[in-house]
Amino acid sequence: MVLIHYPTHSGNEMRMAYPESLTSPEVEIAEGGIMLDNKARFADLKAMLDSSKDTLKMDAMKRIIQMLAKGKDVSELFPAVVKNVAAKNLELKKLVYVYLVRYAEEQQDLALLSISTFQRALKDPNQLIRGSALRVLSSIRVGMIAPIMLLAIKDSVRDMSPYVRKVAAHAIPKLYALDSDLEMELVDCIDFLLGDRRSLVLGSAVYAFEEICPTRFDILHKHFRSLCRALADVDEWGQIVMINLLARYARSEFADPENAKVDADLQLLLASARPLLQSRSCAVVMAVTQLYYHCGPKAQLGQVGKALVRLLRGPREVQYVVLLNVATMCENQPVFEGTFAISRNMFDPFLKSFFVRSSDPSFVKELKLYVMTSLVSESNVHVILRELQTYVSMSELAGGAVEAIGRCAVRVGAVSDSCMAGLIQLIASPNEEVVCAAVCVLKRLLHASAPIPLLSRLIRLTHSIQAPPARACVVWLVTTHVDKVIDMAPDLLRILAKNFANEHESVKVETLKLAVRLWMVQREKVDKLVEYVFQLARFDRSYDVRDRCRFLRNLLFNTSILSSHAEEIFLATKPAPALQSSFKDRAQFQLGSLSHVLNQRCSLYKDLPDFPEISSDATLRREANVVDQTQWLEEGEEVEEDDEDEDEDEEESDGDEDEEEDEGDEEDEDEEDDDEDSDENDSNEESSEESEEEIVPPKRAAPPQKVVKVVQPVSKPVKPVKPIKREMEKAKKEPAPSSAMDLLVDLDFSTAGTRTLVEPTTLPDKKIDLLNVVEGGGVEVSLEFARKNQQQYTPLIFTVSNKTDDEMNEVEICPPEEMDTNGERKIVSLSAGASVSLKIGADFGDSGRKSEWTLTRDGGDGRKIDLEVPLGEQLQPVKMSESEALNERKRLSGLNRHQISIDTEWTSEQVLAVANLHQSGDELFTGQTRSRKDLVIATITAKSIEVCCDNSVVGRMIAAAIQKSIQHK
Repeated sequence: MVLIHYPTHSGNEMRMAYPESLTSPEVEIAEGGIMLDNKARFADLKAMLDSSKDTLKMDAMKRIIQMLAKGKDVSELFPAVVKNVAAKNLELKKLVYVYLVRYAEEQQDLALLSISTFQRALKDPNQLIRGSALRVLSSIRVGMIAPIMLLAIKDSVRDMSPYVRKVAAHAIPKLYALDSDLEMELVDCIDFLLGDRRSLVLGSAVYAFEEICPTRFDILHKHFRSLCRALADVDEWGQIVMINLLARYARSEFADPENAKVDADLQLLLASARPLLQSRSCAVVMAVTQLYYHCGPKAQLGQVGKALVRLLRGPREVQYVVLLNVATMCENQPVFEGTFAISRNMFDPFLKSFFVRSSDPSFVKELKLYVMTSLVSESNVHVILRELQTYVSMSELAGGAVEAIGRCAVRVGAVSDSCMAGLIQLIASPNEEVVCAAVCVLKRLLHASAPIPLLSRLIRLTHSIQAPPARACVVWLVTTHVDKVIDMAPDLLRILAKNFANEHESVKVETLKLAVRLWMVQREKVDKLVEYVFQLARFDRSYDVRDRCRFLRNLLFNTSILSSHAEEIFLATKPAPALQSSFKDRAQFQLGSLSHVLNQRCSLYKDLPDFPEISSDATLRREANVVDQTQWLEEGEEVEEDDEDEDEDEEESDGDEDEEEDEGDEEDEDEEDDDEDSDENDSNEESSEESEEEIVPPKRAAPPQKVVKVVQPVSKPVKPVKPIKREMEKAKKEPAPSSAMDLLVDLDFSTAGTRTLVEPTTLPDKKIDLLNVVEGGGVEVSLEFARKNQQQYTPLIFTVSNKTDDEMNEVEICPPEEMDTNGERKIVSLSAGASVSLKIGADFGDSGRKSEWTLTRDGGDGRKIDLEVPLGEQLQPVKMSESEALNERKRLSGLNRHQISIDTEWTSEQVLAVANLHQSGDELFTGQTRSRKDLVIATITAKSIEVCCDNSVVGRMIAAAIQKSIQHK
């Protein structure tokens, strides 16, 4: 950073102003304790930007970008920077565009003045300038320029440069968010980009497809095979997006490979994704894993085992996610053979990779223990048990290791006796955690039949076992098998009654159960002791214990009930507890997703579709630019090839490929020398080369109606240049960046500010009638606004009333297909005269347009409901100080500020009734839109209403709604 000192102030003046300057937000302390005045520094930068020398402008822009990268606010310089948008210096223009991408959305009124400059820049010979201009243009979120953006995108998707086409793909979702009515035109652009031959473009094109039309598989058919072949050449981010899309496509178009023959196109997808298991990106490996797990045959799933084990050497967060997926895959693929479970798992050869290391965090250790017990079999059970015995001596792993030993005993019956003997020995351990875990595991294992010596030993150890879960398990075991220790059980009840008041709540409950069963078996001997225990429980501090005591007393001392149901209630045989696993529930979510990690359905999660019974027709996926020879021949015939085809086959041999590569290298060197000799021809060479590679929509070759034999040779598709080699050639033809600042062109300095949400102001009960009895065929529908903070969803409460005399089944309120909603929409049964409320959250995209909903009954024809939600209900209240609001009002000027005059008095209730805002001051109301989080600041005085909003349309309509509310009241 360049520091400029101004000699206008003496040292004494600076010392006197030092304490006062510290309180100013416009002063900061730089390195070395030097105070810098932001006003003076920005004034210096403005002077440099207004100069006529490019060197000064370059220095100023470099300093501005440096401050921008550090997160400092330099929005005050926008007018000075935007003046240089038409500079002739390419390096300066690149830096200006980087700045404009960051602040174009905030300074929309000034950015709109330079639209003509951006449009001219779209025709610039330099591809970086064209791409940056389109990126800035798409960052201006004003609805009135949507047609201009559409024309720019249509031209850019056919640009000669793949970099510009990539930027165009990213601009498509931005334009769709601005104006969703342009969907058809944007889908055509996406269809064109999906046919691009450059790997640089494909990842972004697939991203645009996922954002705009993720279910339009009819567009994807003809591009499926080309996308599969391009997987290895796309960047890592694009590989993840493409694999997820192709996985959904495979689940929708191909039959289950376990029940039918594997489709050739599905095999192409799996073969194309297999090399990515060696990717350095953990996310790519996980994407390939979920593709094989959800779409491929189980016989090929073993190929992902080694790749997942390799990821266990990464950071702890990666280990945790990988182990969760490994545990799910192991738990949901058990193989049983004979009496015992024989694990034929792909992770068997890597068993030792799941052994716990001392450096592992606790959550990784627990998952490794679970995976080890999931892989246990007769062949490796002794190795696993020996490892678990070592973990028992570790304080952190003691409890988990004991539980793992119990799971081994359940999974492999051959070692159940030895595991039982080891657990019995652990009962005498001085470690209380080990004893507690051992007793709890024994409770599950000895439910059906417990040996008498073990029960007597547990009763004798009651004094030494202090952990409440372990004591409760001991009492439970004795209660379950009270007939085997009928002589010792009363002594245990006496010991528990002596210290009943100090026992844990779970132990007290089990003590009551023991007292009841003893009273049923030996009523004469334990009658007084049982009454004493019940008297203690009657006045216990825990209401659960008191309620249990009251319930059991009524059963015991009500002879009519006891005589007929005593054995059914107290002496019934209980089933053995099943071994529950939380990883079986995770199988409902897609591997590698956030919902799978959290084991709950997250927002925007989409379930994978089910396999169809029959695969779709393979001809749908025939590429438009490749002639399928097999469709031209009848069965049993072959294609006659001439000498040219034979020569092509010979060129595909290994030796000839090496010669071609050597020749290609010599040509590359010659081209590089030519580029060094003449820089002026760079743009011409680039244009000529790119024009040859420009994508033209190919026409599908129509086969003849009936062909018996092909006389002339069938032309083979032109063999494309290897993507990596083509990128190297392109890099050699383009001029090298003169400085490291060129790398900033692709950076996106967008920020995500946080705002403090507050609880909305509740409205008085006011229902809006949407459907009357006549229109609804006996059903009335009304609407209320709940006003709750639910992310981007506007909470709605629909009240459905049955005004007929008959019961209705399956009444459902269906939103438009393109609308994102959550909540319950269906009523299973609606009795006559009843009313049911449905809470639905809907994302209206900050739009006040009407949406068409549908009310259906019994799956029949629906009744249309025209729903128009005011923009005031699509807001969220935000708490802001008056100083923060003042700064934001300065920023929101021009088209973003709307002012209306009023001549009547107003109250805050009138404002909050139509706009879900927060009253941050006497005349200040603040909030934000739900969908796009655009800030809304309303300032209402005795004479005017002023609304500032990032979205000018929203601000204008909010101001009009507040004015109407004040005038009507």
